[in-house]
Amino acid sequence: MDKISQDQQTKRLEKFKSATAAVLRAIARKKELDVSFSANESPVYTAQKDTSGQTRLPLPDHEMSVESTALVRGSADARALHLQHHSPALHQRNTPLDLTARAALEALEQARCEAIGAIEMRGVARNLEITLEEKCRRLGFNHVTNRAECNMADALHILARIALTGEAPPPSSQKMRMLWQPWLDEKLGADGLKGLKSALYDQKTFAALSRRLIGQLDRETEEETSLQPDDSETPPDERTSDPEQDSENEEQEDSDTQTGEDSNDPDEAAEEQDKGEEESAHNEENTADDGKSTDVTRTHKPKDYSPGQNSTYTIYTTAYDETIAAEDLAEPEELDRLRAMLDQQLSHLHSITTRLANRLQRKLMAKQQRSWQFDLDEGALDTGRLARIIANPTVPLVYKQEKQTEFRDTIVTLLIDNSGSMRGRPIAIAAMCTDILARTLERCGVKVEILGFTTRAWKGGKARDLWIQNNRPATPGRLNDLRHIIYKKADAPWRRARKNLGLMLKEGLLKENIDGEALGWAYNRLAARGEQRKILMVISDGAPVDDSTLSVNPSNILERDLRDVIHWIENHSPIELTAIGIGHDVTRYYNKALTIADADELASALISRIEELFEELP
Repeated sequence: MDKISQDQQTKRLEKFKSATAAVLRAIARKKELDVSFSANESPVYTAQKDTSGQTRLPLPDHEMSVESTALVRGSADARALHLQHHSPALHQRNTPLDLTARAALEALEQARCEAIGAIEMRGVARNLEITLEEKCRRLGFNHVTNRAECNMADALHILARIALTGEAPPPSSQKMRMLWQPWLDEKLGADGLKGLKSALYDQKTFAALSRRLIGQLDRETEEETSLQPDDSETPPDERTSDPEQDSENEEQEDSDTQTGEDSNDPDEAAEEQDKGEEESAHNEENTADDGKSTDVTRTHKPKDYSPGQNSTYTIYTTAYDETIAAEDLAEPEELDRLRAMLDQQLSHLHSITTRLANRLQRKLMAKQQRSWQFDLDEGALDTGRLARIIANPTVPLVYKQEKQTEFRDTIVTLLIDNSGSMRGRPIAIAAMCTDILARTLERCGVKVEILGFTTRAWKGGKARDLWIQNNRPATPGRLNDLRHIIYKKADAPWRRARKNLGLMLKEGLLKENIDGEALGWAYNRLAARGEQRKILMVISDGAPVDDSTLSVNPSNILERDLRDVIHWIENHSPIELTAIGIGHDVTRYYNKALTIADADELASALISRIEELFEELP
C-alpha cells in the first residue's frame, strides 16, 4: 500500500512539474526553454540569476501542500514574465555603476515585468500576490522599526508592484510601508512610483524614469543624513565619545553575551550526560576568546594580523563594528524555522554526508593507526616467521615491537561570505557546504569553527553618518560598520550550534562585504588556538564590495587589501589557507582554491578538496 501511495505521489509531482514548466514556456514564449526544479531554489525570485536558455524553479514540499505549490507557480510566473518583457541588452546599457542604484533599478524592472502580467492575467496576479507576501514574510517587513533595517531595493520592488498594479498590499508589509511610503511621498511627491506606470510597456523609458527617481532618492538620503542623524539609533553622547573606547565596550559586551548564551543547556537530552565535560571545555575556550574577541587588531602578538599593516588601507572608525553570536541575531523560533528550511534543502544530500564522512574518516584513522617495527633482536615474536624459526632456531631478528604514530591535532575555521551578492542559490550552497564540512570533520575528531562576515547596514551605516558630520574628509578609508558573526565556536559541539547555520537563509541579513578585514579577524582567532595544524577555509564569491567605501576611496581599495591579507597569510604564517568559490572563480585571489557552480557538484568537489587538505598529515 505504501508503495502504491509513493508511486502516486511521484506521478502527481511529475505531472505538476510538467504542467508548471509548460505554462512557464507559454508565458515566456520560449518553447525550447530548459526548465528544471531544485529543492535548493528559493521561491523568492531574483531575476539576475536566470539566463536565456534555462531557468530553475523551486520544488514544492513533499506533501505538495496548497501553499508550497502556489509559491512554485508564482515563482514560475515571475520568471516567465521577466523572460518575455525584459531585454538584458537594453537593461545593461541603462544600468548605473553605483551598486545600490543598480540593485534598485533591477528591483523596479522586476516590478514592471510582474505588473504587466498581473494586469493582463488574473490567475498570474493571484500567484504573484502569494510570492510577494512570502517575500515580505521572509524579509521580516512586519517587524522592522526603522528604514535602515530594510534594503531599499526590496522595499522599492514591493511598493512599486503595489503602485503599478493597484493590488492590495501584502499583510506582512504593513510596518515597512508605514516607514517607507510617507518618506517616498515626501521626497517624490504624491505620484512618486505611480508615475512609472505611464512607461509600463516601454522598458527604455521606464529605465530612464527609474534612474531619475533613484538619483533623487539618493541625493535626498545623503542630505537628510547630513542634516538629521538618526538619533533613535545613535545617542548624542555616543557620537561625541571616543571611538576606540566605544569599540572596546561594545565588543566586550558581545563577548559577555556569547559566554552567557553558550553556557545554556540546549534542547537535546543527551547533553545531560556530558554536561560537565562540555562546560569545562567551553569555559576554557571562552577564556581564550576573551583575550582576543574584543579587538584582535589592537594586540601586539607577533602572529596577529592588523588591518593595513602591509598597505595603505585605512579605517575611518571601528566604533560601530560588532562581533556577535548567531543566536543573538534571531529569535529561537525563527532559528528553528530557518534550520528546517536548510534541512529540507539538505534532505537529498544525507547519503553524500555519510559517504564523505566515512571516506575522510578512513583517511584520518589510517594516519592514527599504530605500526610495527620488524627484524628486531627483542620484543614480541613475529608470528609471520614461525616457519623460519622452526626450520632454523638460530635465525636472528625474528621479533617485532609496536610503535605509536604521531598524529597532529587539527582545527579548521570555515569563514563564510554573508554578503548581498550571495543571496539566493549561492548562500544556500554555502550553507550546505558548511553543514557537510562541519559534521564530517567533527565526526573525524577535527575541531571546527564557523564564522561569517557582512556589514550592519547598507550604504555605510553609522560610520558614514559620522563621516558626513565631520564634513566628509577625503579618502576616509573603510566607511561602513562591520558585522562579524560567530555561528559555532571551535570547542562547542555541533549539536549546540547546528540551528545557528540556518541564519544564513534569513532575508535581510546579507548586506555588503569587506573580505580583507574578515579574513584577518578569522586568522587572528585561529592563530591564538593551541592546535598543531590550522586550516582556514573561505567560502565566498571572491568579490569584496562596499558601496559606501568605494564611492569615496580608490576603486581598488578593498580588493587590494584582500590580496594583501591573503599574501601575508600564505607567505608569513603557518596557517594553511584555502577557498571555495560559489559561482565565481576565486583562484585569482587564493593559491589553493576551487569553484562550485552548482549543488550537484558538491559531493565530488568536497571529497576532493578535503582529501587534499589532509594528504600532508604525518
